[in-house]
Amino acid sequence: MNSKKPGVNGIASVRPVASWASVFLDYLDLKAHLLAVESKEALSHLTGLVVIAGIIVVLVLCSVLMYGAFLLFVIALLLHLQWGWSALICAVILTSAAILSVFLLRMRLRKPVFQMTLKDLAKDKEWLSQSKTKET
Repeated sequence: MNSKKPGVNGIASVRPVASWASVFLDYLDLKAHLLAVESKEALSHLTGLVVIAGIIVVLVLCSVLMYGAFLLFVIALLLHLQWGWSALICAVILTSAAILSVFLLRMRLRKPVFQMTLKDLAKDKEWLSQSKTKET
């Protein structure tokens, strides 16, 4: 008769596993909800940043166009030229400034950013090579 009915020890061993599984699934459910809420907040924050960056880009482009128009006006006024020749001179000036900016940016990009880190890595590499030669 004892073989047909589960004993107290058999039930006790099943319930803790089920309760741990239930707790683990509840934990995963709560983490999933938290991830969903944080994702929505991060998306709204990112959307705001993209909108602000877009506004800044549009304003910068508009201001550059206005500076170009002002430069065209100043050249036409100072040199008493027609607007076509003034526009050509303005274009040459702006193209020269753009080429100079590209070269400055290129020089900046070639310069290593993390000089201290690179020096430390070189020291570590030297130390490792010395310690390997001492071991052998």
